[in-house]
Amino acid sequence: MKTKINKESRDLLIALVIGDGTISNNNVLKLSHCIEQEDYLRWKIEQLNACGLKNNGVKYYTSTCGYNTGKTVCYTQLNTIPFIKLLRKIMYKPVKNYTKLINRLDERGLAIWYMDDGHLNNRKYANGTYHGFYIKIATCLPKQQCDEIIAKIYEKFDVKFYTFHEGKKEDSFSLCCGTTEAKKFIKIVKPYVEQIPSMLYKVLPKGGNAQQEKS
Repeated sequence: MKTKINKESRDLLIALVIGDGTISNNNVLKLSHCIEQEDYLRWKIEQLNACGLKNNGVKYYTSTCGYNTGKTVCYTQLNTIPFIKLLRKIMYKPVKNYTKLINRLDERGLAIWYMDDGHLNNRKYANGTYHGFYIKIATCLPKQQCDEIIAKIYEKFDVKFYTFHEGKKEDSFSLCCGTTEAKKFIKIVKPYVEQIPSMLYKVLPKGGNAQQEKS
């Protein structure tokens, strides 16, 4: 099967790299997840296959360093192709920076980015009952870059985020939105997230359900 490169496949690759995907020095794109999220990796592979993007299927190894030391990790890799080489040149200058590519995210791409780097957090009263939620997307980028990302998301998806400081560096920020905007966001990404059982917790606020999200 010949690798198929068109707008759909390019946008998928961009979404995968904006999230947890990495491109090595020899231009190999790698997607990896903990074994508990193997269904998510398999879903990503289904998206790649549907776009005609060749990969080596699901592989496994035992991590020997970092947070996952001793744990099984599942992964897949994509053959080196010119577009992946181009992505590395655009995004790794000198560190990963995807600000210029955010406007290439469609609804599926937004869902991938959120499942990779986002979290849903519930708000609780002092008595322990829940009263809303908020969404965070970890970027840890300079504030100016985050502001550019926020503007592009708002223009394309009509969801308004704001920045908050996160990380050890002074100029390191991530994105957040409260209940009202988070409901709008969940409505966009849920059709994709609900296809993956291990990711469902990212669209199900405690004390709420699908009806709450649509309200």
